[in-house]
Amino acid sequence: KIRYKLDFSCLHIETEQEVAQAIIRSAIDFKRDPWPKVLDNAKDLVKKMLNLDPKQRLTTQEVLEHSWLQNAKKAPNVPLGEIVKVRLKQFSVMNKVKKRALR
Repeated sequence: KIRYKLDFSCLHIETEQEVAQAIIRSAIDFKRDPWPKVLDNAKDLVKKMLNLDPKQRLTTQEVLEHSWLQNAKKAPNVPLGEIVKVRLKQFSVMNKVKKRALR
């Protein structure tokens, strides 16, 4: 089975508990940076991946077949800003710390 991992830095949250709470509330604010710069098709993929109903949530295969991923080479290269970079680094560090703690 192929699994996919989401980067939740764009949700403006920093801990795994906040990730879980944001998913439960479906709390993606598409009006805050960097979302206004993100293509609607990409937002559609995120919404479908985070669907609370597991029966309606996309499978890994459906994610891979989504039109946004299929047309990724055609998507414009739009910088999402420094805040996204910072949040990605925070998320990465958090995952490394968690892996070490679980050893």
